[in-house]
Amino acid sequence: MKLRLLFQQMANNLLSINDLSKKEILELIEFANNFFNDEGSFRRESLFPDKTIANVFCEPSTRTKSSFAIAAKNLGCSVIDFNIENSSVQKGESIYETIDALNLMGIDLCVLRHPESIIRELAETLPEMVFINAGEGSISHPTQALLDLKTIIDHKDKLDDLNIVIIGDLDHSRVTSSFVEGISNFDIGSLTFCGHPEMCTKYRDPKIGRYEADMATALQDADVVMTLRIQYERFEKELNLDLETYKSEYQLSSEKLENAKGDAIIMHPGPVNYIEITEAVYDSENSVIRQQIANGVAIRMAVLSRFLG
Repeated sequence: MKLRLLFQQMANNLLSINDLSKKEILELIEFANNFFNDEGSFRRESLFPDKTIANVFCEPSTRTKSSFAIAAKNLGCSVIDFNIENSSVQKGESIYETIDALNLMGIDLCVLRHPESIIRELAETLPEMVFINAGEGSISHPTQALLDLKTIIDHKDKLDDLNIVIIGDLDHSRVTSSFVEGISNFDIGSLTFCGHPEMCTKYRDPKIGRYEADMATALQDADVVMTLRIQYERFEKELNLDLETYKSEYQLSSEKLENAKGDAIIMHPGPVNYIEITEAVYDSENSVIRQQIANGVAIRMAVLSRFLG
């Protein structure tokens, strides 16, 4: 109950991790811990049996979409799984008209993923609807940032004084954007961006942290290594890069990982396609990628509880 009283001071929507203060970020992470039972499974409590949530995903998703649906059902909510392919959007209806129709039908909360930057405009236009940003272009993914921060705390007991490295296609990563917004609230030891220069044009002179093209140098003394998905299609259509050459320089292997601290944790938002990391690294004791997936459900249960409550 105390947490809920604190939560009442938050904004009406979760559109960006910047909508949350440091205190609110930590409260949500702590609240998420309550949704695991002693066996490590998720608690199922019908806290919101009168609430209906619409999952509106205008881009493909497995982890985020499924975890929001499972989180909502664990809380007793009804869930509308909106299929964009079979909707009136295919007939020319705007996303505004679609969301407005759902609003008029009595939807209490809209979980929205969209390839364009439209979520804040929708929230301003439809103030009676609650919005949770489930991924907005390459701009923002606030619940991913929350689950990433929780995963780090679970394994390192803190966020301060850590050396964090992010490797991959940074220019197209909403995961990176939101994580940087979130971690900026804490007194980290260092933040290093690493990847092929053609994939990191926005991060060569970052506002926070530093860019390092050489992977061995970037990994030196790292506590946390966050790898990002590389899209095959970008190699074929946009980048003049050879895939095997790229892997030799930027794929995280057991050998390259030796540059990091022995207890460094390896993270990845998924899906993993083994360009970014080897299978051996994925299966190693350092990997916390599977825990990230589980934390996604708990974090989204906490977020839904706050914004429905």
